[in-house]
Amino acid sequence: MLSLDGEPGFILHTRPYKEHSLLVELFTLNYGRLSAVARLSNKVASRSAGIYQPLIPLKMTLKQSRGSLWTLSDAFMQRGAYKIDVPTLFCAIYVNELIYNLVKTHESMPKLFAQYLRTLEDLEAGEDSSLTLRAFETALIENLGYGIDYSSSDQGDIQDDLCYHFDLNSGFLLSSAVEEYSYSGHDLINIRHNDMSSKRTRDVLKKINKSVIDSLLEGRKLKSRELYAQFLMVK
Repeated sequence: MLSLDGEPGFILHTRPYKEHSLLVELFTLNYGRLSAVARLSNKVASRSAGIYQPLIPLKMTLKQSRGSLWTLSDAFMQRGAYKIDVPTLFCAIYVNELIYNLVKTHESMPKLFAQYLRTLEDLEAGEDSSLTLRAFETALIENLGYGIDYSSSDQGDIQDDLCYHFDLNSGFLLSSAVEEYSYSGHDLINIRHNDMSSKRTRDVLKKINKSVIDSLLEGRKLKSRELYAQFLMVK
């Protein structure tokens, strides 16, 4: 059985599992997403129980068990938890949910892990949360193998003065008119050059990323979206 010592990672979610145990969902540097059991009856695990929560960078000792579950026998903080307050906290919850729902187990994604670290750092630092989320979504989509080509369409290169539809399987398709779900070539070119100075361009990227993510989620609902909507209602 494979053993990992000092594996960098984060806890995405925890829930009770049998007596004196937790089932923890992890995002690790070298092994992607993992599911593990932390037995809190163990003295070492009990000492670490307080850090078995999201937003804390950990180094973990893990042992592969039978089936897909691992055993998390120890964990040490690399630093304290990222301090992200409401409403920005909903952004961190959203990112964790995306990883949990879309990243396959045992699939190493070091570039996405690095982007996840940058995301938490930017959210803690108070950077523009919209730009931070778009950057993470784009990195996630690329790492899942659905990277979007913002330079070409079914009719050749994207043109500044034309409009396009987006299809997950076919990419950008030339549109004959400006419609609700069409995008200007000007905004697509801005996205290609990472020019987010225009709010309209940022909105276009948000819509396109959302369409891809919703398709990949296959109907699964994100709790973070519901929580944020409820927050806005009572604000």
